[in-house]
Amino acid sequence: MTGADAEANMDLDFDNYWTATDEYPILEWQVQDVDLTVSQPSIGEGETTSVTVELTLDDGSSVTATEVADYDSEEAVASVSDGWLDATSIGQTELTATVAGESDTVTVEVLEPPNIEFVDAAFDTEAAVAGTTVEATATYANTGGPGSETVTVLVDGEDVTTSTVHVDADGETATTLEWTADASGPVEIEGQDLGDLTVADPANVSLESIALPDETAQDSEYEIDLELSNDLELAVVDTVELRVDGDRVATERVEIDAGGSTETITYAHDEQGTATHVVELHDDQETGTLEVLPPAEFELEALDVPETVDEGERATIDATVTNVGGGADDAEIVLVIDGETVETQSVTLAADESERLEFDATFGDAGEIDVAVESPDSERTTVVTVEAVEADDGGDGMPGFTASVALFAIALAVIATRRR
Repeated sequence: MTGADAEANMDLDFDNYWTATDEYPILEWQVQDVDLTVSQPSIGEGETTSVTVELTLDDGSSVTATEVADYDSEEAVASVSDGWLDATSIGQTELTATVAGESDTVTVEVLEPPNIEFVDAAFDTEAAVAGTTVEATATYANTGGPGSETVTVLVDGEDVTTSTVHVDADGETATTLEWTADASGPVEIEGQDLGDLTVADPANVSLESIALPDETAQDSEYEIDLELSNDLELAVVDTVELRVDGDRVATERVEIDAGGSTETITYAHDEQGTATHVVELHDDQETGTLEVLPPAEFELEALDVPETVDEGERATIDATVTNVGGGADDAEIVLVIDGETVETQSVTLAADESERLEFDATFGDAGEIDVAVESPDSERTTVVTVEAVEADDGGDGMPGFTASVALFAIALAVIATRRR
């Protein structure tokens, strides 16, 4: 009763009233719009790519009709079957999908065949606790048309993950492959040995303690330090879970050095009040709390700017900023002159803490110039009068004339002395 089978199995008038979809049939008048999407409208000869046909219905809902739509194209270039487009030969064609009298068209370009080659791969994990996600990267280069390559990771000769990487024409792409560590052995991609992976028992690692700040501002990032131990003689990758007020908010990958190390995870809490943090590593669990204060608010309290400056003069602009909000946080304070950002300074302020900042700026052409200092929460503006400076012509008459006369007189004096 769904897809193309509906026409054969249901006694409905599909010639006049009903139309098939990838799900149950619908009445033709329900179809308001057809949207055709081709995953790779530029594709290499011999490649395949997926297509999707989505119907917008009269009630605002949608349904796909990818497998049952009528497709029209220059088959010598590309054709569609079961939701997949086959790029037959080099060229360009207009691909049209029609459902219930409504159509959409996409231009498909088939380029020269891809010529994809493996470049390099990397894997930098020596050991991982069983069940931890690990990853490797593989890089491919393409000197032909756009295309795809299938890449497989082997551990001890066994396939642990496979992925398809798309590489643009004359491009290079690095892809990341992930899998769950459950087998030890050499890691290999495209015949390249990337090193050995040791899968460790969770009993080899433990969570000793956690430390976090006493307070923070709402929505401001803070760090949670984890003291971790490791009985192995090599670094091991593991996963810790963070819960805040009973809700799991993060799962973080950590690398624990041989013997143990301190690792840090970062979080920002969006609710004010006392927040209880629980960090879990397998059977180990540590708890800590911090006070989440109202967000910091950076108010510009004062702005000291010269009323007038000479054209080309360098002047100092003083601004005082105060955190009139809650917890400590940092902010960017920006000097803007005549609509252009001139300088940016960073400040970190606790609640009710102030800091005076000095900006240096050179004023150019004469005139009335707008000067502003901005924080994320406030702005102070003023106008500076830049006065024109008359050029120094070296004295009356032609520029440099007096100096030239003086040099000429000295030369005459020297000549006269020699003649004596």
